[in-house]
Amino acid sequence: METSANIRQERLAQMLFEEFSIIIGSELQDPRLVLAQVTDVRVSRDLRNVKVFVYHDDEEVSRRDVMQALEQARAYIRREIAQRLSLRAVPELLFIYDESPQRAARIQEILDQIAEERSEREVETGNGAEEDDPTHD
Repeated sequence: METSANIRQERLAQMLFEEFSIIIGSELQDPRLVLAQVTDVRVSRDLRNVKVFVYHDDEEVSRRDVMQALEQARAYIRREIAQRLSLRAVPELLFIYDESPQRAARIQEILDQIAEERSEREVETGNGAEEDDPTHD
């Protein structure tokens, strides 16, 4: 059963996710953040701390540069959040680089490669499925 505190925590996380996505994704003018995406927002139980997970899909901009740009924009982002959400206390922000999309892409590459190799082996062996089928002549 969810308590009202958990519901409040989840609702705040969702609202923050939407606002961070807008601010970071389209309002900040820093060229290092052009392809930055907010992937998740987690709010502490006491609503005082927020972890903002960010992914950046531009190989020409280093992860360190992205994190540095976010740190430099922290005060602006907090002010915007305070104004937009009318919060009594604006939570402290912790930006975390999210490597999940990169890992997922790499796993997909490996799975695609395995599927391609299997397909090539089946072609080389004359479609192995037919050899195992007793009804096939």
